[in-house]
Amino acid sequence: MSEQKRQRVSKACEPCRRKKVKCDGRTPSCGNCDITGSVCHYKDSARKRGPPKGYIEAIEGRLHRLEALLGSIIQEDDPRSQAILAEINAPIETAYGELVRPRPISEIESIPNTVNSNNSSSNNNNREDENTNDNLGNLSIDESGQLRYYGKSSGFYMLRGSKNFQNGAFHFNSRGYRSGETKHPLVVDPYELPPPDLSKHLLDLYFTHFYPLLPLLHKDTFLAALESEDNDKRPPHLLLNAIYAVASRISPDVRVRSDPDQRDTAGDIFLERARILLDHEWDDYKVSTVQSLLLLSSHQNGALKNIRGWLYSGLAFRMCQNLGLNRNCDSWNLSDAEKEERKRVFYCSFVIDRLSCAMHGRAPMIDDRDYDTPYPSEVDKDDEHNKPTIMDNFHQLIKLCEILGEVLCQLYMVKGRRHLATLASPDSVISKLDRALNNWMSKLPPSVQYKPPNTRMAERSTPPKLELCQTHMLFYTTLILLHRPFIPGPNQRATPSVFPSASICTFAANKILDIVECLMADGRLKNINNYTLYFMFTAGIIFINDASSNDPEFAFEAKVSVNKIIRAMDEVEATWITSARHCNILGELAGLRDINLENVGEGFDRQTIKNQSLQTKKAPSIAVPNSPVLQPEIPSLELFRNPLDAQNPAEQRFPEYLTQYANTSSFQTDSPSSQSLNQSIEYNMNNTYPSSDRTFNAIGTAFWDIPMSFDIDQWNSYFSNQNYRTQSNTNEENNDTQIM
Repeated sequence: MSEQKRQRVSKACEPCRRKKVKCDGRTPSCGNCDITGSVCHYKDSARKRGPPKGYIEAIEGRLHRLEALLGSIIQEDDPRSQAILAEINAPIETAYGELVRPRPISEIESIPNTVNSNNSSSNNNNREDENTNDNLGNLSIDESGQLRYYGKSSGFYMLRGSKNFQNGAFHFNSRGYRSGETKHPLVVDPYELPPPDLSKHLLDLYFTHFYPLLPLLHKDTFLAALESEDNDKRPPHLLLNAIYAVASRISPDVRVRSDPDQRDTAGDIFLERARILLDHEWDDYKVSTVQSLLLLSSHQNGALKNIRGWLYSGLAFRMCQNLGLNRNCDSWNLSDAEKEERKRVFYCSFVIDRLSCAMHGRAPMIDDRDYDTPYPSEVDKDDEHNKPTIMDNFHQLIKLCEILGEVLCQLYMVKGRRHLATLASPDSVISKLDRALNNWMSKLPPSVQYKPPNTRMAERSTPPKLELCQTHMLFYTTLILLHRPFIPGPNQRATPSVFPSASICTFAANKILDIVECLMADGRLKNINNYTLYFMFTAGIIFINDASSNDPEFAFEAKVSVNKIIRAMDEVEATWITSARHCNILGELAGLRDINLENVGEGFDRQTIKNQSLQTKKAPSIAVPNSPVLQPEIPSLELFRNPLDAQNPAEQRFPEYLTQYANTSSFQTDSPSSQSLNQSIEYNMNNTYPSSDRTFNAIGTAFWDIPMSFDIDQWNSYFSNQNYRTQSNTNEENNDTQIM
C-alpha cells in the first residue's frame, strides 16, 4: 500500500486526546481507534464565554477618545507635537542613501477639506489674556491641509456655538462661493489674443475705472506700443492678459467668461494664459513682469483666491528690489518714459503692499528705510486738462499709505502691540499718528478735497471721480484702524485715551457709508477696486459694535447702517465675489452679539425708537420756583459724541477733522446728541495733548482682540475665542446658581 501524506486535522478525537497521540481524523473511526478497538468519538465543546456586558462599548468609547486626543495633538501648535509631526513626515533614508518621502497630506482623502488648528486643552488656564491673544493661533491649517501664518490671533478653541462651525473650524468655504469654478484646468493657447473689438473694450474699461487709482503703466508709451506694427515693440502678452483679466470683472460681454452662463468665470481665460506665460519669465523678468503680477494679485484677491493674490504681490515686491525700482533713477542712463514708468510701478507696489498687508493683518514688506524713489510726476496727455489729475490724487494716496504703514507697525504688528500694552497711557502714540492724519487732510489741494454729504439726513450730492472717493475712504479707514483699539469695552469705567475713540470711529464709518451710498446711487460702486471692499468691511465692524449700544436710537441707526453696508457689498459681489465672504463674516459677528438685523429699514418707526432713547436719558428734575430755565449753548461738536464716550466724562480732545464738520453751518449730526458733560471739554488743536493719569488696560478695550483684517483664518480664531468665553461664562453662571 502506497504511503499517503497525513491529513492535518484541527481537532482530535477523545481517545487520541487522552492518550496524547496524533489523530488522523478519519471517519467514522480514526486509525488509532481501529487498532485499539476503542470507540472513536468527539466531545462537543461548549461555546467560549464572550466579553462582559458593556465591554465592547467601553472599548469603543476609549477608542473614540483616543482618536479625538490624537486629532487635537495633530492640529495644535504645541512645539512638542509639531516636532513629532516633523519627525514623522521627514523623509527616511535607506541603507543605499535613497530618500523615501511620506505621502503628502493633500493626498489623504480622509482628512476634511477645511480644518483650522485648535488650542490644546492642556494649555495653562492661568496664562494672561494678553499673552494668549499675541502668542497663540499664529499657525492655521488651510483647505489643503497646509500650515499658514496669519498674524495676530486670539486663540483657537473647540467651536460649538455657530451653525457654520464644522470639523473644529469656522467655515467660509471658498468652494461654496466659486460656483463657476471648473473642475478641469482650461486648455488655452497662451499667445492667443481676443478679437480687436473685445481687446479695445477691455482696455477702455481698465483705463477708465482701475488705472486712475493705481497708474501702473506709462499710458502714452503703452498705447503707442499697442499700435506698433513691430511685434517686438508691442506690449508683452503677459501684461495684456493681466489687464484683460482685471477688466473682465466689470465687463458685460460673455466672451470674457470661460462659461458663458457663469459670471464668476469672467477673466479666467486671460488669467490662465497669463499664468502659463509667467512660467517663462522667472529667469528673465522685467518691469512689465512686476506690473503683471500686481494686476494678477488684484484679480485673485477679488476672486476669492487671496493666497494666490498674496503670493503674486510678494513676488512683485521682491522683483522690485531686484530691479532697483526702489532707488532714485534720475541720474541713470534711461529715457524719461522709462524713469517715469519705474517710479509709477514702485509706488503702485508700495500702495498695494500697505493695502494688502492691512487686509491680511500682516507686516508691510517694503521698508520705509529702503527706498529713495521720487514721486512720479508726468501727467498723461489726455489728463492734462482735468482737475484733479490722476497724479494729483496718486500723490495723496502715497502719502496716506505712508501713514497707514506707521499705524500698522505701531498698533498691530507683534512688537508694536507688545510695546503698546506696556505703556501707562497710549496718548503719545495716538497723538503722533492722529496729527499726521490731521496734517494730511488739512494740506490737501483744493482739487483733491471732498466732504461727503450726510446721507442719514437725506443729503445728496454727485460724488467726484471714483479714484478720489476711494482715496478718502482709505483716509477714514486709517482713522478707524488708529482709534479702534482704544474704544472702551463694556466693563471699562474710564476711557483708555484722551481721544474720544468711539466717536471718531463712528464718524469715520459714517463717512465711508456716505461715500458708498453716493457711489451706489450714481451706479459706479460696482467699478471699485477690490481693495475698497476692505474699507467697507472695516466700517461695517464699527456699525456692529455700535448696534450693541444701550442707547436705543443710536443702536437702531447702527443697525440700519449695517444693512446698508451689506446691501452695498451684495452689489459689489457681481464684480468681486470676495464680497460674499465679507458679508458672511459681518452676519456672523452680528449673530455672535445677538444683534437682530431683520425688520430694520428706513421705513421703520423712528419716532418710537427716539422716544425710547429720550426715556432712558431723562433725569429726575428738581423744582425750583421762579428759577430761570438756563439753556447753555452746547458746542456743536457734542453732536458727534458716541454714547460710549458720553458715559465716560473726562477731558477729551476732538481732532480737527471733526471740528471742520462741526463748524459747518449745514452740518447735521452723525450720532445722537448726548447730555452736556459735568466737566468742561477742552478742544485742544495744538500739538500737545492733555496729560492722563489713567492706567491703560489693553485687554479691557472693545476691539483689542478683534482682527484688523478680513482674513478668514484670523476670524476663525476670533469667533472660536468668543464662543469659548461665552461657554465659560455660561458655565460659571450655572455653577453660581447651583451654589446659591
